[in-house]
Amino acid sequence: MVEPRGGLNSAGKRRLLRYNPLRADPNWRPPKTSMTSFRVLVVTNLWPTEADPGFGSFVQAQMESLRPLGVEFDVLFINGRESKWNYLRGIRELRRRLRAKRYDLIHAHFGLSGWVARCQFQAPVVVSFMGDDVLGRPKRSGRITLYGRFLQASSFALARLVAAVIVKSREMKSRLRLPSARIIPNGVDVDLFRPMDQQEARRTLGLDANKKFVLFPYDPAEERKRFDLIEAAVAQARQEVPQLEILPARGVPRERMPLYMNAADVLVLASIFEGSPNAVKEAMATNLPVVTVDVGDAAELIGPTEGCFLVPRAADALAAEIVEVCRRDKRTNGREWIARLSMENVAKQIVEVYASVVRH
Repeated sequence: MVEPRGGLNSAGKRRLLRYNPLRADPNWRPPKTSMTSFRVLVVTNLWPTEADPGFGSFVQAQMESLRPLGVEFDVLFINGRESKWNYLRGIRELRRRLRAKRYDLIHAHFGLSGWVARCQFQAPVVVSFMGDDVLGRPKRSGRITLYGRFLQASSFALARLVAAVIVKSREMKSRLRLPSARIIPNGVDVDLFRPMDQQEARRTLGLDANKKFVLFPYDPAEERKRFDLIEAAVAQARQEVPQLEILPARGVPRERMPLYMNAADVLVLASIFEGSPNAVKEAMATNLPVVTVDVGDAAELIGPTEGCFLVPRAADALAAEIVEVCRRDKRTNGREWIARLSMENVAKQIVEVYASVVRH
C-alpha cells in the first residue's frame, strides 16, 4: 500500500506534513568490509558539457560528494541529446573500459544509461532513476507521449535486472512496484547554496534592484515544466505587483546558480511530473520562498516552512501566492528544514547501497 502523500487542505493551501524523509543517523559509519573504498564506473547521459555547463551538474556533484567516503570513480558520458546512436556506441566503450580496468560496481544514472550498464556481467549494476524515465514524459495536456511510454516500460523491466535501484521519491517507487527500491533524493550542497545579500547578488548579475523576480531555472520549451502556466500566473500577479518579472536561469553553471537563487524573490514550480526537484532544495538552502504545485516530493521538501506554499496547478492559485510572497518581502528559514538532505547525509546512504551489492 502506498503511503498518502502530502497535499492541500480544503482551502487549497499547504498543510503541515509529518513525513520527514532521509533523516540521516549521525552515528552512521560505512559497513565494515575487507576494503575501505569502492571503484565505480559511472554511466550517465547527464553530465556537464562545455556547451551546457549546468546539464547534469547535480549528478556530478553527487558523485564528487562520495570521494570523502572512499569512492573512486570514472565517468562514461553518453550524449543522448546529440544522438540516440550514442547509446549503442556507449556499449562498445563500456566493454573497452571494463577490459582496461576492474570496477567494484557500475552506477548508472537514468534508465537508458542503465541499459548500457546492464550489457555486461562483470560488475553489479546500481541504477538511479531520475524522474521521467519512470514517470514518463508528458505533453502539456498531461498525457504521456509515446516515447514517454517507452521510457516507463523499459525502466520497469530494467529495475528487475540490476543489483540495486535508487529512486528520488515515493511516487517513483510506487510506479516501479519494487519494494526493494531505495528512496534517496539528490542532496543539496549547503556550502555552495547559502544565503547572501540580495542586492549584492543583483549587482553581480546586473539586475534591477527595484524589480521583483520569479525564478525559472528550466528550459521554457520543456512542456512538462509548464512555463506557459507560470507566464499566465505572473501576468495575473503583475496586476498587483507591477514590477514583477520572470528571471530565466537555463543552462547556468552550477557555481553561479546561488546568485540567481539569492537575487530572486520567489521560485515557482508548476511541473506536471518531477522526481525530486533539485531547484526546490537549492531554493530552500538559500532561504528563497517557494510556491509549488504538489509534484514529486515537493510537499516534503518545503515541509512546514513559513513563507513556502503548496497550491493547485492553476494560474490564479499560483498568482495569489506570488503576490503574497512579494508583499511579505521576507526570506524563509528553509535552510534549517532542508539540512537533512545535505550532500554529506545523502552520500552516506549511497555508500550503503554500494556496500549492499559489493562482496569484497
